[in-house]
Amino acid sequence: MTRTIRTLGKARKTGESRKVGRVGALLMASMLAALTLGGCSAPAGASGAENAAGGASGGATENIVLRCGVKQSHAPFSYTDDDGSLVGLEEDVVAEAFGRIDGYDVEIVGFDASPALFAALQAGNIHFGSGQYVASATRKETYKFPKQYYALSPMYLASRSADDFQALKDIAGETLEFASTSYEKEIIDAYNKENPGFEIKIVDASGDLTTADQLQQILTKQRNVLLLYKSSYDTVQEELKLDGLTLSAEPVIVEDVYQVFHKDVPDDFIQKFDDALKSMLDDGTLGKIAQKWCGEDTIAQYKDKIIPVE
Repeated sequence: MTRTIRTLGKARKTGESRKVGRVGALLMASMLAALTLGGCSAPAGASGAENAAGGASGGATENIVLRCGVKQSHAPFSYTDDDGSLVGLEEDVVAEAFGRIDGYDVEIVGFDASPALFAALQAGNIHFGSGQYVASATRKETYKFPKQYYALSPMYLASRSADDFQALKDIAGETLEFASTSYEKEIIDAYNKENPGFEIKIVDASGDLTTADQLQQILTKQRNVLLLYKSSYDTVQEELKLDGLTLSAEPVIVEDVYQVFHKDVPDDFIQKFDDALKSMLDDGTLGKIAQKWCGEDTIAQYKDKIIPVE
């Protein structure tokens, strides 16, 4: 029987894993070897020295363990709670999906920021990441994605109340910061090409500040505008109650987001994962998880407002 995951222990540094399920910690190569032994292909160099899929003695087989990277300061999507456990929308979606796939468990690994997570993914230290990522054309050159999105992420403009930016056209000449591989950067690049003379400036960000830090930078006039998730804004405001800020009345971008897999994770597992997500969409589970963490069923509310990636 497949075990749903639960996060245990407290991680103290970037990349330290939170163990999930009853299977002990395994080396990445051993996990990929287990995928091979389960009838799947694995990257070159994967060792079969440890068989997570069962021993030659004929004993009970163990579930295969995959490692999932998340961001540990990205509330309400994924963050470390007061007990030191990773919680959020990402964890709930991944837990439910693995609960619908026989023979697999998952181990959650926390990272301070997306660049560190993608570095670990590219190096093969994790099997996949879950962090509100869009399946952009650039990312598809390097990674694999399920066909089914697991969340819809409406992005709004946050600014000082005196500015009250409501649409992308209102921030011509302003500066937005994005990681060089972010989908938002692609969207703004495309917007700039379509609106010569009214471009939005883009600065490559090497790392991720917390939403709280970014909003405080607006108040101190280190930046004028921020593109962010409404749920992240609401989470910070619930805790800090920052005065002098406002959020646009409507989203300026609605993203469909996906888990992103290492290129050598077998297609047949990604199909199993995709089927699990589709069943979660059909029975309303994805909407319920969004309601729990974001305060609204973003699946139902924004499904007709998605901006296509390609």
